[in-house]
Amino acid sequence: PEPIILFTVSAWDSNCPQHIPQRFEAADVAAALAERDKRIERLEQEIARLRSVSSATLKE
Repeated sequence: PEPIILFTVSAWDSNCPQHIPQRFEAADVAAALAERDKRIERLEQEIARLRSVSSATLKE
């Protein structure tokens, strides 16, 4: 005889949240991306300003 293991399943949830991808509204994603892009633009402007100040200081 072959050994066996017998399982008794009392409940099964095929909608386990672990395997359901999270859904985001397109408008929310667009707003978050726009905010990120604004922040990147501000940071790039600050970098440019600091570089110009730094190069002006080095020339003196």
